[in-house]
Amino acid sequence: MANQLIPVFNGSISNETALLCDARNLHTFLEVGRDFSNWIRERISEYELAANLDYIIFTPNLAKTPGRRRKEYHLTLDTAKELAMVERNDKGRQIRRYFIECEKRLRENHCHSISSTSYDSRTLCYKRAGITINEIPLNDSDLVISLESWLQLAQKNGWVVMQREGLANKLTNMIENCISVN
Repeated sequence: MANQLIPVFNGSISNETALLCDARNLHTFLEVGRDFSNWIRERISEYELAANLDYIIFTPNLAKTPGRRRKEYHLTLDTAKELAMVERNDKGRQIRRYFIECEKRLRENHCHSISSTSYDSRTLCYKRAGITINEIPLNDSDLVISLESWLQLAQKNGWVVMQREGLANKLTNMIENCISVN
């Protein structure tokens, strides 16, 4: 980004790719006027920010710095925008607009890269809690449809779709009705 107020970078939180920024850089830009470690701890507590969702904590390897290790925080852009807004100053509004612009540019670049990418193969991935459980290679002639879409399509075309127990009960009722009519 040409006019970068503070660095925004790709990172990972809970196995999900996200745009992040360094909380210490945000604190400096906002010109808070308070000690960083107290400021970040109070904001996390006051706004009930969740570790590994809204931010990550790490301790950099500072071999030349003996004694207490300092904690570093990487914030999601949503969290950074929230912290910028609650400062209620011009710097907070400026950095919030900057973060929104960063997200907008990422979406534009992402959409462009998707449309210009050609795929040599297709893979169906089954994920649970963000972790890939199974991958099935697909041929170009293979059709993939969600279960909900399949159920709607089947019902629309006159199929009776239900669990086995329900089907057995329905068939029993239909047979009893036919017998009682005759």
